[in-house]
Amino acid sequence: MLVISFNSTSQAMKADKFFDSTDIDKMVVPTPRAISQSCGISIRIISEQLEDVISMLEKNEIGIKGIYNVTKDEAQKIY
Repeated sequence: MLVISFNSTSQAMKADKFFDSTDIDKMVVPTPRAISQSCGISIRIISEQLEDVISMLEKNEIGIKGIYNVTKDEAQKIY
């Protein structure tokens, strides 16, 4: 699964609200431990929409920590 991690909860909520007005298939999820040991929220997306998501985040100046490919035991930063 692909997960967008944010620098703050407010940025995550801003992105979630923004994506509500788009056709992006997303879900708010707890930030996986493989990404961060601290509490927080992230947004899970489908890989087919990755390029659209990156473009929208950049265009709307929504700051992110990174986009990760998350498996059961690890997270690989892909953006």
